[in-house]
Amino acid sequence: MKSLNKILLNLDAAVESQHALDFAVFLAKNCSATIIAVNIVNKNVVTNLARFSDNSIAEIEVELEENGWRYLYDAEEKAKSQEARIVIIQEYGYPEQALPKLAAEYKVDMIIIGQNPQIRKDVVQGKIAEQLIEHAPCAVLVVN
Repeated sequence: MKSLNKILLNLDAAVESQHALDFAVFLAKNCSATIIAVNIVNKNVVTNLARFSDNSIAEIEVELEENGWRYLYDAEEKAKSQEARIVIIQEYGYPEQALPKLAAEYKVDMIIIGQNPQIRKDVVQGKIAEQLIEHAPCAVLVVN
């Protein structure tokens, strides 16, 4: 069995993302792995929010970026407090495309994502998980 050295963790505002973080920290500590935590400013979310907001696309992007960095800094603090190694990055794009690309670029052994089991059949979230599992160059763990 291949060792677990690098874990790519997708972080966002979802509660399930925090469950995924907890699991990633547990694995990283027990396997001496490094977590590469990423927040992806999702282009679809930006577009959808712009339709229903008085804010410009640029303002929405800035707000999502700032929120994303907050999730990443919180994750970094949590991991380091438990003596797990972590690197944080932010990307802009579509998660189903960005995560496999990042997994290959960083040569990770596993991708961990959080997913709400009640909305698993949601077109967008289901599409992301399905495409990620199909195109990832490594193991994918979906945490509810």
